[in-house]
Amino acid sequence: MRPLGKMLSLAALLVLALLVSKAWGGEGKTAFKFRAEAAAAGEYITLNNLAELPADLSQKYGQALIWSAPPPGQFFTLTREFLQYRLAQMGLGGLLKNADMPAAIQVRQTGIILNSEAISGAYQRYIKTQNPWPASEINIQMYPQEEPVLLPDNNFTLDVLPPKGQERLLGDVILEMAVLREGRLLKKFKVRAKVTLEQKVVCTSRPVQPQTVIGPNDVHLSLRDVTNLSQRDIFTSAKQVLGRTLAKGAGPQEILTSRHLSHTPLIKRGEMVTVVLNQNGLEITTRGVTREDGYLGRLIRVRNSKSKKEFQAEVVDAKTVKVVL
Repeated sequence: MRPLGKMLSLAALLVLALLVSKAWGGEGKTAFKFRAEAAAAGEYITLNNLAELPADLSQKYGQALIWSAPPPGQFFTLTREFLQYRLAQMGLGGLLKNADMPAAIQVRQTGIILNSEAISGAYQRYIKTQNPWPASEINIQMYPQEEPVLLPDNNFTLDVLPPKGQERLLGDVILEMAVLREGRLLKKFKVRAKVTLEQKVVCTSRPVQPQTVIGPNDVHLSLRDVTNLSQRDIFTSAKQVLGRTLAKGAGPQEILTSRHLSHTPLIKRGEMVTVVLNQNGLEITTRGVTREDGYLGRLIRVRNSKSKKEFQAEVVDAKTVKVVL
């Protein structure tokens, strides 16, 4: 080969070597380029968001967390010096030897904030289906989220995780929610609300003193918050308390509970009483023996002293019951 030909061949090889070196980097690694403008979807900026990584580097280092993502609609500017420091801090400084990096990268947020209505809807559905009371009696006051829930996009489902060790879903109730995509967990977060139970219960219409026998004018039904009361202590019908004696007094508009009532019956089981039978305006009296304890205005089982037959009669006073046909 002539000297000129040899020189041309050598020059061609040198050019080819330079091209390969640029493509693969000085250490045989693939070169890559950082973007001048990048987009992040979610809470964090990753290396994949910032650079056009080859497949092997993307798989190994692409999910490295560089920094928190900006709020939706805003931009963060990451300088070259910051990125050099951050990658070195994570032990990835060697990647920069093969990278084309601009002086600064502007990063915008492309994710979405989980709608508060979606959170509230999921919370309320769970509370109302898991409580034993009708949904109309459950009142839920949502507390605002301490931090917005940021998601990559709208492709998700929202589930409520069953609470552990919480028997009553009343009062201040904290539920944990899970954001899923195709069954895979994206994130968890907690939601807090005040859950109250409101029912129509028996309340006093006016002040009543101890030893008062409750009459129709003493009580009425009113919609009240009974969250902190036991269902065994309250009354939802006036018939449940009429004729009962108060063990302690109560003020006006006070919820009447079993603790207010005396548990001493007006008539005791086995007592002899006068039975008044009213039929078509004709009043007949006879004698009978009570078969159970009785309270004013309540029905009680009575046995006729002569015929030994049992029947039900309403308690009128401590010595009298009546049967209305």
